[in-house]
Amino acid sequence: MTDFAHVTGLAGRVRLVLAPNTAAVLHHTLTGVAARLAGSDRRAGVPGRRLFPDAYGSRRLSAGFRDRHGAAMRAEVAAAFSRVLATWDGGTELDLDLAGARDLRLALAHAQTASLRQPRWKAAGTGPFAARWGEERTAVWLQDLESHVATAALARGEVPVFLEL
Repeated sequence: MTDFAHVTGLAGRVRLVLAPNTAAVLHHTLTGVAARLAGSDRRAGVPGRRLFPDAYGSRRLSAGFRDRHGAAMRAEVAAAFSRVLATWDGGTELDLDLAGARDLRLALAHAQTASLRQPRWKAAGTGPFAARWGEERTAVWLQDLESHVATAALARGEVPVFLEL
């Protein structure tokens, strides 16, 4: 079976057509991370320091920033996962407006948290030729898909943008 993700952007819409296995793996990944964000699975929770980069060079100031803003940032990420999963049942096609594309991008970026040993902004081996183990390859794939969705969301006018992964 061939896995693929076709991402098309046209005039403010983003459409994904996925191979059945690709759709199943992506839906399973997003569902699993959403459960971790809610703290409802055995690996309960994802620490804020893994979800969001330091806001300052100082660990103390960054911890203070997370104390003040972390709950609201986490709630927005969790809400984006919920909106994506509420509109997509894991089928092979997903048609999004720009708000839906934003939610999917946010979910794809934060889904990497579950696939990396370090926070995604510190992970060294996340290039397509540097990824060494399965979870790193998953993170690279999520990064590439997020990039394709972002590019497709920028499509304007009558000329479609077609990307394949």
